[in-house]
Amino acid sequence: MRTLDLGDAEAVHLPGGDFRLDGGTMFGVVPKALWQRECPPDERNRIRLSCNCLLLKTGRELALLDAGFGERFSRRERAMYGMDGAQALRGSLAAAGVAPEAITMVALTHLHFDHFCGCLIQGPTGLAPLFPNAIHAVQRGEWDDALAGRSTMRTSYRPEELHTLARRVEVRFLDGDSELAPGLTAFVTGGHTRAHQGFRLEAGGHVLVYPGELIPTRLYLRPYWNMAYDMFPYQTSTRKQHFAAEAAARGWIVAWDHDPDAPWSRIVQDGEHFVARAVEL
Repeated sequence: MRTLDLGDAEAVHLPGGDFRLDGGTMFGVVPKALWQRECPPDERNRIRLSCNCLLLKTGRELALLDAGFGERFSRRERAMYGMDGAQALRGSLAAAGVAPEAITMVALTHLHFDHFCGCLIQGPTGLAPLFPNAIHAVQRGEWDDALAGRSTMRTSYRPEELHTLARRVEVRFLDGDSELAPGLTAFVTGGHTRAHQGFRLEAGGHVLVYPGELIPTRLYLRPYWNMAYDMFPYQTSTRKQHFAAEAAARGWIVAWDHDPDAPWSRIVQDGEHFVARAVEL
């Protein structure tokens, strides 16, 4: 269990499960000859990814950023996505000594299955929220798009499950950049989905940023290494470059939502490029 002591706050890396997706789709227009050097695929052309959830202990809040894919997929689905739930979110919370009932807020970058489905568990009478006492924060535009299926990735959304969640917990709908708690803000990035958002925590003189699918792993710091899954790829490309430049200039710590080997890094400029470096506090 890896942690960051941020003085007035603490960040805990919570593994939410490992999985695999098609490398060609994950790297879009980048030729396989280039991306496979950095990310060797398996026999089915899939690359290894992780659901890196982040627990923020700040003030009176126990805020969870994203919830992974959960524990409810069928054997066929687990095989298709190469899902390894050995480090599912519930187990990671237990290892951190945190009960799900203690979480006060769940903030979701967007509502694709690998970020949302961990919010619900199978109970004796049907689906139930894993975090029954938490406010669940999401952009209103993302919620509306998920319910309406306005996406080329419609099957990544679970509309009925969203309705189930909304009946059982308080869902806080955000309209643009918003303060979630003292020092913790949400900011809209777009790119991956129309209303995809990231999160910024300012504490103890440090800034920790969770940009979600804007930059899912360190490899995506390269300007044209973008996912074919992105609804608005040019927006992703331009906004992530602005983000990387600001992160490097200001010394932010950046937490990666899908990097299988590094939960967080600092970004530094190396000539014309941005690269990730290990965090030293």
